[in-house]
Amino acid sequence: MPDHYKKFDLHDKVAVITGASEGIGRDIAIGLAEAGCDIIICSRREEKLLEVKEIAEKNGRKAEICVIDVQSVSEIEKLKAFIKATTGKVDILINNAGCAVTKPAWDVSESDWDTMVDTGFKGLFFCCQAVGSIMREQKYGKIINLGSTFSKSIVPGRSVYGGIKAGIDHLTEALAMEWAPHGIRVNTLAPTAVSTPSRQVTLQGPILEKVLSRIPLGRLATPEDLLGAVIYLSSEASDFVTGQTLFVDGGWVAAS
Repeated sequence: MPDHYKKFDLHDKVAVITGASEGIGRDIAIGLAEAGCDIIICSRREEKLLEVKEIAEKNGRKAEICVIDVQSVSEIEKLKAFIKATTGKVDILINNAGCAVTKPAWDVSESDWDTMVDTGFKGLFFCCQAVGSIMREQKYGKIINLGSTFSKSIVPGRSVYGGIKAGIDHLTEALAMEWAPHGIRVNTLAPTAVSTPSRQVTLQGPILEKVLSRIPLGRLATPEDLLGAVIYLSSEASDFVTGQTLFVDGGWVAAS
């Protein structure tokens, strides 16, 4: 095999995935296990994580469960201790945990704000800090933050969510700049609507037609679309890529 293909190999890498109990996080965790990674999967719901663990282990990979709420910095510190006690290293961090409340901006409550910001921005930053500190000791690591097309374009009802995702893009650039001397690459993966079970329920009829009308390639993203990008950003093939937002959106942002 030519050497440039070997750069995509993820066998025996350790990946930490937050929000791994369902949706995009679940699919990424399983996909990384299929690609050869051992995984540490995190969320608040252990029963859902057990399902992901079972699938990963059927693929011959090790899978550890760490039940945490990323809204709490002390819980995130538990994750750091858990990594050191189990695998002793981490190569990849996928910051997927997030929360979206769809409401007109007039109707967003303080509770809505706190849940979205504490999960999707505060939690993401402190996961970067905690897990990134282990990468700093190793002098190498890949951090992938989950963004969105809503960082560049928006729909009614997603004002706060869009603001968080725009903030993630900028935070990614800042961390990439600060942490490059430590061998840590930080990038954002920004999908459009992804065909997950929850999206298949909410995106139907006229709503689905409206979304598809904004995607030049004419379909929703699939988990497989995201996984190819995740493997690239997680692997040595992207070692000279940092501080970037990779839109996997079928042309949504370009068309907007």
